[in-house]
Amino acid sequence: MAHNLAVLYIVSILVGFALCASLLYLKLVQHLNDSATEQLQTEITSVRALVGTPSGLNAIKQVMQAETRGEDAASTCILMRIVDGDGSVVVDCPNMRGVIPATAFPPPGDTRSKRYKADGGNYLLRSARLSDPLSEAQGWRLQIAMDLTEHDHLVRTYRIYLVLFGFGAFLFGIPSSYIVVKRGLRPLNELSSSIKTITGSRLNTRLEAARFPSEMHPVVESVNAMMARLESSFQRLSHYSGDLAHELRTPINNLMLEAEIALSQERSPQQYQEIISSSLTEYERLAAVIDKLLFLARADNEKNDLLFEKLDAGAEVEEVVDYFSDEASAAGISLVSRVDASFWGDRTLFRRALSNLISNALAYTPAGGEVTISSSNGSNGGVEINVADTGCGIYSEHLPFLFDRFYRVKSGSQHSGTGLGLAIVKAIMEMHNGDVSALSRPGHGTTVTLHFPQHPSLKVTAEERG
Repeated sequence: MAHNLAVLYIVSILVGFALCASLLYLKLVQHLNDSATEQLQTEITSVRALVGTPSGLNAIKQVMQAETRGEDAASTCILMRIVDGDGSVVVDCPNMRGVIPATAFPPPGDTRSKRYKADGGNYLLRSARLSDPLSEAQGWRLQIAMDLTEHDHLVRTYRIYLVLFGFGAFLFGIPSSYIVVKRGLRPLNELSSSIKTITGSRLNTRLEAARFPSEMHPVVESVNAMMARLESSFQRLSHYSGDLAHELRTPINNLMLEAEIALSQERSPQQYQEIISSSLTEYERLAAVIDKLLFLARADNEKNDLLFEKLDAGAEVEEVVDYFSDEASAAGISLVSRVDASFWGDRTLFRRALSNLISNALAYTPAGGEVTISSSNGSNGGVEINVADTGCGIYSEHLPFLFDRFYRVKSGSQHSGTGLGLAIVKAIMEMHNGDVSALSRPGHGTTVTLHFPQHPSLKVTAEERG
């Protein structure tokens, strides 16, 4: 990763330098061209003014002679020629003869500059009309050229410097990029080293955000949040494994003990029948635990083919209430349904979740109490099914763990379950993209609410269920 970043850093330096150097080079060339054109225009203006004087032509001849003898070093880059209407030379600079022919200049009327190469030199040519009376009468026009040798030498020198500077920037960029990248990745390497020290026995370890740059604080916070979730999951898994072993050990030990007692001496057929009948009860308990565990395992798979349909909650609740009516009557508990709603759900799973809630409510409600099933409208078009009892209630410290697997609340009730009923309810609601919650007041009862979304494709969030 450091190598790739360093290469990218070097490439970015070179690309940036190349762009800036190219812009500066083009700007220099443009400035030199503009300067040459402006200088030609200045010379043309001076010649026009000089030709218009009585002795102007002679003065021009003297200037050209001085240039030939090298007496006017400042004007050696400017070459001039005056031709008449027939193209015959009236006067010209001796240095111009045989180098730039008259035909090389732009035709009459064309005032644009033109580049011309001759004898290894580069010249900027231009033609201009002379506007004084004498020149007008004779049809004279000026042909002027500027030697661009110095300009070209300056451009070549600048180009060489740019290449050298670019090569130097490349050589400087190689070590500097690696140094910058390594220093920039140092906090990331420290973060990686800190994470490597976290093992299954140190899931309570948290990273200190103050050790890292502010730009990495969101990453550190995300890692800490992930570690908190992992720690919680591992703790629950550890408790789950212990609870599962304890739940299976009891009926298996009972079966082994009954079998040992049965084999310890000869018994009558009636006694064997009693032992087998007692063992059958333990088998049924084991089968119930295994059935619930298999259901939870399938629910965790998240690939369940559910049959969602529009359910009449009132009719479905009445079916379940009718099933528990005899048990409620025998226990002296009033079982009431006040449901008037409809929602999308799986009929079988809804009945199973509702049966688990009603079974729990009847188990923890004393004689003379009441279990009420009601409905209400949730947020965003959802439906809530409430199962409320007037039982012993649950202390608040137990509510966050109420729907965990094998979690049991110690109470004065003689009810003994597997601790999987409410976990199954939660799994069923998650399969519906819904949720389940519980409110309780010790001594006054408990209310468990099933939150169904408007449609199973829409998930119920904590904010929506308030």
